Amino acid sequence: MRRFVDLHTHSTASDGDTPPAELVRLAEAERLAAVALTDHDTVAGLAEARQAADALEVRFVPGIEISAVFAGTTLRSGVSLRSTRGMLHIVGLGINPDNGRLQETARLLRQARNERNPQMVAKLCELGMDISMDELIALASHGNRPDADSVMVGRLHIARLLRAKGHVRSEAEAFDRYIGTGKPAFVDKEKLTARESIDAIHSAGGVAILAHPVELKCTNDAMLDRVVKSLIHDGLDGIEAYHSSHSDRQARSYLDLARRLRLLVSGGSDFHGSAKSGVKLGRPRVPVEAVEQILARLAG
Repeated sequence: MRRFVDLHTHSTASDGDTPPAELVRLAEAERLAAVALTDHDTVAGLAEARQAADALEVRFVPGIEISAVFAGTTLRSGVSLRSTRGMLHIVGLGINPDNGRLQETARLLRQARNERNPQMVAKLCELGMDISMDELIALASHGNRPDADSVMVGRLHIARLLRAKGHVRSEAEAFDRYIGTGKPAFVDKEKLTARESIDAIHSAGGVAILAHPVELKCTNDAMLDRVVKSLIHDGLDGIEAYHSSHSDRQARSYLDLARRLRLLVSGGSDFHGSAKSGVKLGRPRVPVEAVEQILARLAG
């Protein structure tokens, strides 16, 4: 009996370096009970992944990960949710990739990325880095015919290009010195509000999960509690208690939060392939029992 799942992974359709079909085959080799492909702001890899899964035992869950912002809600404490320092990402699981609203959402998000990337490249060039958009698109297309309109380019691709050209020693250094939030070459991109992101996922028949809550960078558990309650008001269905960036203590805390607020529990590795060399598919171990309510809802 297969005992573990991974409901948060990325492929070459966004900023991973493993093709969608190969990712599913890796999940089968790990003897996972289920794997979800949740590429950033795109559903482009889902058809290929599903086709590969049809010949295997591993269950495939179609998904997406959407970057979002709070709409400026102010908590009773006087803290604006918009002012939180971290990232807000919403994972959609069990989505219909052919849903019109979701496809339009993905198009708008891709357009936002395409508007940001040349600005970041220009800033890096001003800092003395000899990189170009043509090089970036070629890298992101993984050897396929470069097409600026269809290739999903993200900051991780920029970090890889900087490393490949010798400007940094690692992707992490690229973020720390140049392209991380608040760094000299950082340019933010237009994002949906949390409610817009959740509504798009719901319109496609999926469940909306708060991804890696540690990345919200809430100052304490009380603030996290208030933030999650605000997201529940926006329609949030669950929380990613298990994640490769969570400590055991954090995972237990998020499981308790899910129990108290009656949220679904999810979990996954956030696998990107060699781009995040310390992150392995199927790790942390997410037991089927922990996410059985999600799987049951998607099956129904």
